This record gives sequence, structure tokens and C-alpha cells, in this order.
Amino acid sequence: MAKLVVIIQCDTVQKKCVGYACMKSFYERAGKFAGYDADTKYMTLTCGGCCGASVAGKIEDLNRKLKRWGDEKKDVVVHLASCVVSDNYHRPPCPHKDYIRAIVERKGYPVVLGSYISQNAEKKRQAGIYQEF
Repeated sequence: MAKLVVIIQCDTVQKKCVGYACMKSFYERAGKFAGYDADTKYMTLTCGGCCGASVAGKIEDLNRKLKRWGDEKKDVVVHLASCVVSDNYHRPPCPHKDYIRAIVERKGYPVVLGSYISQNAEKKRQAGIYQEF
């Protein structure tokens, strides 16, 4: 089971979104965060801006920090935030989401698509206004 959840947010969206809903969803273990143990920690970072290439450097920095403090990669799960992978009120899905996902997976981390999904966004998905992941 994961000891650390890393949430990668859209850099553009993060300039206007503090990530409160994702944080609250994590602590309540709701939605995409259901099933994580109570002692699982989380951290957020951004993609670094379009095209998301700086994710590679950020993940390498994470690798160095894990090694320095004696933690293991196998205990980390990466979530691409809903602002990256889905239609939402901030923006449409990121056109670089598959590239970002490939970078994270190539660095050896499992990827989960999504974080917080609002009830309003879910209704819009069901109505066909927003697309699924």
C-alpha cells in the first residue's frame, strides 16, 4: 500500500486553484483516494507548464529525496489531478496528459488518473457535456 501520494496539478490551473478540493478529498479518502491507509501522506506539485516536460526533473528530484531519507519508490503512487486528465470548470483536459503520464511511468511510478471530481462536473459528464477521462 502506498505511503505517499503525489498529486500532479496543471501549472496553469494551479495559478488560480489552491487544490483545496483535492486535499479535502484525500483526507476524507473519497473518490480516487478511497482505500489509502490513514497514515498515507500526500504532496502536490505542478507539471511545470506546457508541455509538461519538467515533470521528468521533478520526479528525478523526488527519487533523490526518497533515497536520501531512506524511503522507497515502491511506496509512492502518482495521481494526475482531475484538472490535468478531465474536463472541468477550470479547463478541458490537458493536451499533454499522455506525455506526462508516460514520463511518470517511465520513471517507475504507477499512475492514477484523477483526484477530486465535483458533483457538478460528474453531472456534466453524465449529460455528455464533459468527456470521461
